[in-house]
Amino acid sequence: MASMISHHFYDLERDSGQTLVEAALILPVLFLIILGIFWFGRAFNIVSTLERAAQQGIQVNSHQTCATCTPPNTAATNAQIVSAIVTSLQNDHLKAVNLTAYMPPFSCTAGTPPNCTTLQGIGICTGVPLTCGTIQCQSPPIACGANPELGVRVSFGYNFNSPFPLAKLPGLTLHGSAQSRPEN
Repeated sequence: MASMISHHFYDLERDSGQTLVEAALILPVLFLIILGIFWFGRAFNIVSTLERAAQQGIQVNSHQTCATCTPPNTAATNAQIVSAIVTSLQNDHLKAVNLTAYMPPFSCTAGTPPNCTTLQGIGICTGVPLTCGTIQCQSPPIACGANPELGVRVSFGYNFNSPFPLAKLPGLTLHGSAQSRPEN
């Protein structure tokens, strides 16, 4: 037993710090890899949350309208759409103050341009061409063909900053967008 212990001390003397130097070089790299995985996972989670919030806003807008029903219901206002999106973001612990205006290009250029407004960093467009009608959609967008299907689109950006302010990593703008045709 005593010879075993002395053998281990002999091995420690012989290493002369090589193991310590290797650990000092490898551990920071390993830490940065783990930090990157965490940061990417958080960004991926936020993107899915943004898409879900945009879909919540579209669902508020796409409910059926009926003026002759009792009680009558009308199409949702932009404020109601924004309220649904902000509530969804707050339920998922994201700050609505980080929202920025974002308007992606349309699938084609309609004869009548869409009516777009921005409210609290959320872009809401009505009369958006969802299909290109009788022609095939192209990039960059061209004029729509006959009878394009028109609908509503909600889109916004979200400023995502590094969860570690000491790292001085640049911020990203993540996007959420959803579109729907009105239901009759």
